[in-house]
Amino acid sequence: MPKYILAIDHGTSGAKTAIVSVYGKVIDFEFEETPLYLLDGGGAEQDPDEWMKAVISTSKKLVDKQIVKVEDIVGVAVSSQWSGTVAVDKDGNHLHNAIIWMDTRGAPYVKKIVGGMFSGFKLRAILTWLGKTGGAPGLSGKDPIAHILWLKNEKPDIYKKTYKFLECRDYLNLKLTGKFATSSETITLSW
Repeated sequence: MPKYILAIDHGTSGAKTAIVSVYGKVIDFEFEETPLYLLDGGGAEQDPDEWMKAVISTSKKLVDKQIVKVEDIVGVAVSSQWSGTVAVDKDGNHLHNAIIWMDTRGAPYVKKIVGGMFSGFKLRAILTWLGKTGGAPGLSGKDPIAHILWLKNEKPDIYKKTYKFLECRDYLNLKLTGKFATSSETITLSW
């Protein structure tokens, strides 16, 4: 009996969900667009509820087609846009729209903690970052650390209520499993 994976690819433009054989053959897929909210001052946000609605909708459409038996779907895989930040409470509810990779509002706050003459970094700061993490945040404000610093400085009420800051994929996995988890891949840009 063939086995399949429900593969969820969550991008900036929307959710694409596919049924893929365990050998990598795409059987069918569905796509649903999700809105992007561009705000003054370099803001770029999305509503995590709209992500989940699109993931559920595309998944349901595929299952309803009855292309494969539901019991033959043996796993779910999630990929997502990177360098996004979702502030959640202890129950996993998002407290603010997701701040996504296009958002630059945190740039002044990153520059404040690392700024200097050496490619935009203080020499001591770059050596500390490199020694501890093997890299350093970009000065554009697009890294999650910049998103977190922006929330801390501009939305302190949200920052104080936050239990975890999750990458987009980690948020989707939380909603699908009920478990808080990350990987070295998704957490890297949080520095």
